[in-house]
Amino acid sequence: MAPVPESIDAARRVAGRESGEPLLGGAVRPLALDRYVDERGSLTPLMLAELGFAVARAFVVTAPARAVRGGHAHRSVRQVLFRASGRIEVEFRSGGATARLTLDEANPAVLVDVGVWAEQTYAVDGSTLIVFADGAYDRSEYLDDDRGLDRSAP
Repeated sequence: MAPVPESIDAARRVAGRESGEPLLGGAVRPLALDRYVDERGSLTPLMLAELGFAVARAFVVTAPARAVRGGHAHRSVRQVLFRASGRIEVEFRSGGATARLTLDEANPAVLVDVGVWAEQTYAVDGSTLIVFADGAYDRSEYLDDDRGLDRSAP
């Protein structure tokens, strides 16, 4: 684990959580993140370098309850979905299999591999998702379903 920043030395570390079980054969990996809580609120560090993840771009999505976003996969880009607030239901599809995960206080982040279709439903008003991508935006590399990528190819 990385050193604790000074600003949270006095905060109480919420008991470390095991990351959730990998989904879809490991193509979707819930991330176990520490959370430090004190009277000022909470701080959750996200160490992307420890995942071997180099951020090329990031964006923030805030949506009202019941809004649906995403609905595509990427040919060559991996993403980390990090819930900043609220509750977000995520459906993943890959190779004909489907899995679901709720991003909330207990499960704030997930690493999504190349070729995994993902759709987010914002469960409560003002839910906010921060997306970190390891590639630049290119609409032509989107896949509208999970059948367009041959995972067996080298």
